[in-house]
Amino acid sequence: MQFLYPIGLLSLAGIIVPLIIHLWNVKQSKTLRIGSIALLAESAPASSKSFKINDWLLFLLRCLLILLAAFILAQPFLKRIVSAKNTGWILVEKSNFPGVYKDNRKAIDSLTKLGYEIHDFNVGFNRINLKDTANTDKTDANSLSYTSLLNQLNMLLPSGSKVCLFADERLSTIGYQLPEISYKLNWNPLNQADTMSSWITDYAGKKYEAKSNPSATVYTAINTDVPPLKVAVYEASGNADRKYLIAALNAIAGFSGRQLELNPNGKVAIGFWLSDEPVSVDFKSAIDTNGSLFQYEKGKVITENSFLNMEGKKIPFTKRIETPKSLKKTWTDGFGNSILAIEHSNRATVYHFYSRLNPQWNQLVWDEVFVKALMPIVLNNEKVEDFGFEDNKADQRRFALSQSRIIQDNKMAAATKTNRNEPLSKIFWIVGFVIFIAERILSYRKKNIVYVKN
Repeated sequence: MQFLYPIGLLSLAGIIVPLIIHLWNVKQSKTLRIGSIALLAESAPASSKSFKINDWLLFLLRCLLILLAAFILAQPFLKRIVSAKNTGWILVEKSNFPGVYKDNRKAIDSLTKLGYEIHDFNVGFNRINLKDTANTDKTDANSLSYTSLLNQLNMLLPSGSKVCLFADERLSTIGYQLPEISYKLNWNPLNQADTMSSWITDYAGKKYEAKSNPSATVYTAINTDVPPLKVAVYEASGNADRKYLIAALNAIAGFSGRQLELNPNGKVAIGFWLSDEPVSVDFKSAIDTNGSLFQYEKGKVITENSFLNMEGKKIPFTKRIETPKSLKKTWTDGFGNSILAIEHSNRATVYHFYSRLNPQWNQLVWDEVFVKALMPIVLNNEKVEDFGFEDNKADQRRFALSQSRIIQDNKMAAATKTNRNEPLSKIFWIVGFVIFIAERILSYRKKNIVYVKN
C-alpha cells in the first residue's frame, strides 16, 4: 500500500488525545458506614489520581478512528500490474455519457462484453457504470485539454492497449499541441449538429467581431479609427539603448496601424525608464491609469553565459541583474532566473527588467523576437503568453478529415505490463464508519452504568 499524499500521516499525532484522556483517571472518594455518631465529623472531599487505562476497548476504538482518518487524508492506493492483453478502455465525459450511450448503445455493449472498462474522460479517469446513464449532472466539466488527458494515459495503460474515445472534435479542446500516445486510440466523434457562434474580442488596440463555424473562424474589424500609441521614453546620459527601443516601437505601430507619439504632452499609455536612477515622480504621474511602466532595475551585475527563453527561441546573453524571487516571472533565462518580472498595482502595471536593451548585455535587440515580445507589453495586453492566439470556448472549428488528431508512437515498448493505481479510500471510509458507530454505542453504555457500592 502506498499513499498519494504522505503528509496526511502527520495527523497521526492526534492519537495523543485519547491517550491522555484514558490515562488520566480521577477517582471519587468512597463513603464508609460507621457505627457511632461520635466518629462523625466533617471531612474534605477526597479524590485519587492514577495513570491507568481502565477501558482498553474504548481506547483502542478511538485510536483506530484517528488512524483511519490519517490514512484517508493520505489517500492510500494499491499498485496493480495490468497486462496489455486484457486492457481496453472506453473513454467518455461523464456529463455526456447518457447521450453517448443512447447513440452508441450497441457499440458500447459489445465492447463491455469483450472486457472493456468505461472511464470518465476527465482528471482521475474514474470508472463509470452503465447505471450512470441516468446521471444528467453537467457540473463535472472537463478542466484539462484533451492533449493533457491523452498524454496522462501513457502512464496508466500499457503500450499497445486499445482505447475507444467518444469526444468532441473541436480544435479548442485539443490545445496548442497534438497528444503523443503509445496506445491504440479509436476516436469516435460525437453526433453534433453544425453550429455557428460569434463574439467580440480585442487585439492590438482594435475590436473585432469573430464568427465561427466548424470549418473556419473569421475576424472582422469593427473600429478602424484607433487612438495613437502614446509612449514616454527616458534615457540616462551616455546610454544608447533608446535607439533599439524606438525601432521596435515603430515596428509595433506599423503592424497595429497606429500612429506613434513619443514623449507627447499629457498622459501616455506606457513609459520606458532606461536608467539606473530611481523612476521620477513626474515620469510616473505622466502614465495613464491602468497604463504600464517598463523600468530598468539596479543591483548586483552577474556575468554568466546563458540564454533568454522567448517565443521558443534561445537568445544568448552574458550579463543580468540579480533578481528577487517574489515577483511573477515573464521572461526567464536558461537557469530559470527572472529577466522580466511583472507587478500589478492599483495605478499601473510595472515591468521590472533585470538586464539592458543593449548588445553588450544580450542579443535580444538584434533578434526579430524582440518586437514580438514587446508587443503585448506596449499594447497593454494581459495575456503576454501566446499573444495573438485566442482561446475562446465559443470557437466551433473542428478537425478536417485529413488532419491528424494524435501522434502515434510506433515504437512499442518491450514491456507488456504496467501499473495501475487502485484507490482504497472507500474501504477506509466504510471501516471508519463501523468503528465510529461501535465507539458511540460503547461510550453511551458506559455513561449509563450505575455502580452500587456496598
